[in-house]
Amino acid sequence: MYKKVIWPLLFVGALALSILFVSGFVASIVISRSEENVYTEDPMQDSITTPEEDLIPADPSDILILGDSIGFGFGDEENLGIGERYLNLMTDEDADEKTLTNISVPGYDSNQLAALIESGEHNSSIKSAQLIIISIGGNDLNRLEYEDNLTLTLAFEEALNTYKENLDFTVREIRSINPDAQLALIGLYNPYSQEELQNTRLVLKWNYETRLIVASDINFAYIPTYELFQYHLNDYLSLDEFHPNSAGYQIIAEALYRILN
Repeated sequence: MYKKVIWPLLFVGALALSILFVSGFVASIVISRSEENVYTEDPMQDSITTPEEDLIPADPSDILILGDSIGFGFGDEENLGIGERYLNLMTDEDADEKTLTNISVPGYDSNQLAALIESGEHNSSIKSAQLIIISIGGNDLNRLEYEDNLTLTLAFEEALNTYKENLDFTVREIRSINPDAQLALIGLYNPYSQEELQNTRLVLKWNYETRLIVASDINFAYIPTYELFQYHLNDYLSLDEFHPNSAGYQIIAEALYRILN
């Protein structure tokens, strides 16, 4: 009799255990799938960036200065340079509304400036600028290598042609980014004795060729400095007798302000 009772009980218990096992297995699959969905969706959501975040320009300014140590302001005892002195010449109301960015690098020649513009690193600054001041060419001319008058002439012509190509490229690249900005280029002065006629001739020729490039753009101003420094080297040059001092930068800024305004 006991056998007849036990076997049905064992059968029912086994059936119940089987149902519990299957239910637990199904539930575990459902839970694991839901957890998998949570894991894959959150990281993807975190990695999404909006287009607006990528398009915000970095530090846009109204005035941008490009070029070499003159653009940088090297030699100015008051550390103002051309840009800050130009702002100081403006009316208080206008100056308060203007911002200035200077990305000039002492020692730069026209090759390096053209490469910097081509890199696109400062496109946002170029695009936002209302006035772009360029100082370049002095290092191209000052680094001529020659042995006599013949090799000097050849070296000069080669350097001049390279400079003109680089300047033309730089201006075209700037214009492709910002077609409406006012451009201004600081001409070269002769830091050496006026008695050295060879140097004088080269600087004047260089400035003349530069003026021709500037004249091709209606919103491009040439800022002459040769005549300003010609008889005032002791007054306008810093202790290195090459870069402007505070007074020299002030006279350049005043010429810039006078021509643009």
